Amino acid sequence: MIGFLILVSGISCKKYDQTYSYPPPAPTNEKWMVTTVAGDGTPEFADGSAASAKFHFPNDVLVTNDGTIYVSDGDNSRIRKISGGQVSTFAGSDFGIKNGSGSLAEFEFPTSLAIDGNGNIYVSDVRDPRIRKSNLLADISTYAGIATEGFQDGNADAAKFGEEKNIVSDTEGNLYVADAQNNSIRKISVSGNVTTIAGTATSGFQNGSGGAAKFNFPDGIAIDAQGNLFISDGSNFRIRKITPQGEVSTFAGTGTQGWTDGTVDKAQFQYPGDMVADKQGNLYVIDLSRIRKITPQGVVTTIAGSEDGYTDGEGASAKFYTPFGIGIDSQGNIYVADTNNNRIRKISLE
Repeated sequence: MIGFLILVSGISCKKYDQTYSYPPPAPTNEKWMVTTVAGDGTPEFADGSAASAKFHFPNDVLVTNDGTIYVSDGDNSRIRKISGGQVSTFAGSDFGIKNGSGSLAEFEFPTSLAIDGNGNIYVSDVRDPRIRKSNLLADISTYAGIATEGFQDGNADAAKFGEEKNIVSDTEGNLYVADAQNNSIRKISVSGNVTTIAGTATSGFQNGSGGAAKFNFPDGIAIDAQGNLFISDGSNFRIRKITPQGEVSTFAGTGTQGWTDGTVDKAQFQYPGDMVADKQGNLYVIDLSRIRKITPQGVVTTIAGSEDGYTDGEGASAKFYTPFGIGIDSQGNIYVADTNNNRIRKISLE
């Protein structure tokens, strides 16, 4: 795979045509405003006030019901916390893999974050195939997987996953994994059993049921109130849908790379990545340096972003630089880990 235009250390799943002339986004009737929540843009490490804090390749963001923001700060090997205008370290210190409480724990390159109904946070690590778990007190443990990469279902303490994976939790506490290297969608049940619910280790494009379906580097993953999973099928340039019964279909995208907005059967994606669903069933998808919206009625629009850069402002006038992760709060505000800008951004509907 081709990496970021500026390499994000440890992440190699993004690819795009650097010779492509990106057209401007189509206008939308909604007014979305982009602001910076935290980070001064310097690729270093510093806690403190949100404006002066420093991140180094933040990869994902999640927001709890009380508005607390958690960030997987990749090259700083930490989970950071934003609350009351202050940035602090929630867990992690040195580069490595170690369980423990708070700063005694170690991550290598924490990537995707998910949260369950009890406030437990789950962390994937692009340099480690295991999935880790944190309780409210920042006690870090291994939740699923072993140190060896692979593709194996079974008990969580013996299962194997690929390197790059995004995660999401349902209301019952089951965890779903977009296992990119294995081109499959995995489930970790609350009882600690890992199963493959769709896809095989072979890349391709095929709709169907369970193992009959095929993906090509599935990246982002989100879940709606009905339990449907949505997958950013990165190298197929489509958004796929998996019903609770395991039926896989194409939800949006023609399969041809592009920036076309419109109905889901005509819309084009350049490289869809992480995504999140709101309470109304709208999906918000990172598509390189743009944020796209897909309504339940099947309409795709670009709500923010245009070309690579850093600019706050309205809609297409705002700029991101290869953001990697996206989250949402209880009011429907969108938060973006703007990876190569080393900042956390917020997108609000006005």
